[in-house]
Amino acid sequence: MQILKEEVRLQILQAAENLFCEKGFLETTTRSIAKEAGISVSNLYLYYENKEMLFYAVADPIFYEFVTGFQKLMEHEDQQDELNKNISFVIGKMIAASKGRFLLIFEKSKGSKYEGFQGEIISRVQKHIMAQMNVRIIDKPLLSEIFARNLIEGIVAVVKAHRNEAHLQENLQHLTDFYAEGIRQFLK
Repeated sequence: MQILKEEVRLQILQAAENLFCEKGFLETTTRSIAKEAGISVSNLYLYYENKEMLFYAVADPIFYEFVTGFQKLMEHEDQQDELNKNISFVIGKMIAASKGRFLLIFEKSKGSKYEGFQGEIISRVQKHIMAQMNVRIIDKPLLSEIFARNLIEGIVAVVKAHRNEAHLQENLQHLTDFYAEGIRQFLK
């Protein structure tokens, strides 16, 4: 029995991350990952059962980090101004640490269990907004969905365009400030 080497496993993970982030889940093959890692396909299968398991080894850590941070933000009891800073800071730190993985679960995960992740996050934000909306608002579901979709899609656009961490933080802060000011009149 061959002893699995941590160095080879890390090579495979790095090659997989590079290819998944570049091409997405559907367009990446185990053959291309093995080639990028400098190993045979059969050797790759000694470490990972299939492409899905390899994808989840890359994507799961950022997914759990994002969901945990996001959940804390949704359970806030902060004042609105403080919440804006927390949103941009927490999201900015997660993204700065791993922009490719962030975009991987938001945009390049078609065909995997994360395919609907962006929609799920939009739905969570929508429910959060709707729960805080003023009783005068007639069509809460429609408006809360629009607000949520615009925020999440705006965050993704900022991530794709950022040049460095300072640029990312600044633009996320502008986005959350704009979002909070615009939505404030609709809340309790």
